[in-house]
Amino acid sequence: MAVTAPTARQIPEVRAELAAWAASPYRDGMANWLHCMMSRQARTSFDHLLPPGVSTTRGLAARTAAGLRAAELFFVTSDMTALAHHAAQSLTDYEIRPHDLPAPVGMLVFEDPPMRFEAAGNQPVRLVTWGPWLGHLAIDYWSGTREYLDQVDAALPEYLAGTDPAENEAWLRAKFAHVRPGEMARIHPAHGFTYLRTTLIEAGPADLSGTDPGDVDLLRLIRATWLLMGQSLATSERATADRASRRRIQRLDRDYGTEVRIIRLRRARTASGAAPAETPGTREYQHRWVVRGHWRDQPYPSLGITRPLWISPYIAGPDGLPLIGGEKVFALAR
Repeated sequence: MAVTAPTARQIPEVRAELAAWAASPYRDGMANWLHCMMSRQARTSFDHLLPPGVSTTRGLAARTAAGLRAAELFFVTSDMTALAHHAAQSLTDYEIRPHDLPAPVGMLVFEDPPMRFEAAGNQPVRLVTWGPWLGHLAIDYWSGTREYLDQVDAALPEYLAGTDPAENEAWLRAKFAHVRPGEMARIHPAHGFTYLRTTLIEAGPADLSGTDPGDVDLLRLIRATWLLMGQSLATSERATADRASRRRIQRLDRDYGTEVRIIRLRRARTASGAAPAETPGTREYQHRWVVRGHWRDQPYPSLGITRPLWISPYIAGPDGLPLIGGEKVFALAR
C-alpha cells in the first residue's frame, strides 16, 4: 500500500498528536504501548540511568512528550534529502556536536524516507526527533504505521507457519498480561507513526566500534542532514498549519506553535568558466576536470569551532576545453 508523507503544513498537527499520545497515561498512551510492543530486554534498557521507580517505558514516554512540546519543526524536501544521502557516504567524523544541531530540541520529517532502519525490521525512517536526556543527546527514529502493518501482514503467514496456535495464544496472553481484557483498544497509535528506537549519543567522539553498521549509516545520514541545513546551499522557508489544523491543535493544547521550517536545496548559480578554487590569471589550463563533492573542515574563529563544510561537485577549468577524468558526478535536478 502506497504511503503518502505528510505535507509541511501538516507537521504541526502531527507533532501535537504525537505529544498527546506520549503524554497519555492511559491504555492507548505511549508508555503502555511500549510495554506491550517492546521485548523484555528493551523495556529495561535505560533503567540504570533513570531514577528509582521510573521504568524505561514511562521515562521514554515522559521525555518524548516534553521534547515534542519544545521541539522546533523541520520538513526536509526530497532534493535536500537526496543530497544528504550522497554526502553522508563520505562523512567519516561521527562526533555529533551541539553546534551541529539545527535546534537543541527538534522534530524533522523527511518528504521521502532516506533509508531503512535494518535493526527495526527494515522500516523506512520518516521522522526523527531529538533532544537532551539523561546527560546524552537522544535521537528517536519513527516509521510510518501503515508501512509497518503492511510488512507485518506480509510476514505473518511465514512467521506462524508450523507453530502451535495454543502456544501463540499463551505468548500473547503473557505479553499483554498487564492489560485487562478489552482495555487495549488500539495496538498501534492513531497518529500515523510508529516509534522504532532511541539512540543515546554521549558528548565527545563516539565509539561506534560495536555498533550495527545500519545504525552507523543512519547516524551519519542524520548528521549530514543537520550539517547541510546550516550551509548556504540550503534555504529555509517558514510555513504554518492551515486554519482547520490550527483549530485541532488548539483543542489539544493552546501552547503549541504551528510553524514549521521547510528546508530546500538552493538552486545552483554558476559563472561560465569559473571554478571555486581558481584565481584568474594565476595559471593557464589546457583542459577541464571534475572536482568531486567532498567535506572540508571549515574553521569558524569567531565561534572557536571547526565544522565540516560540504563542497558540491563542479567542473573546473575554462569553458570550451576538453574534459578529462571520467569520474561520476552527483547530479541533482532541481
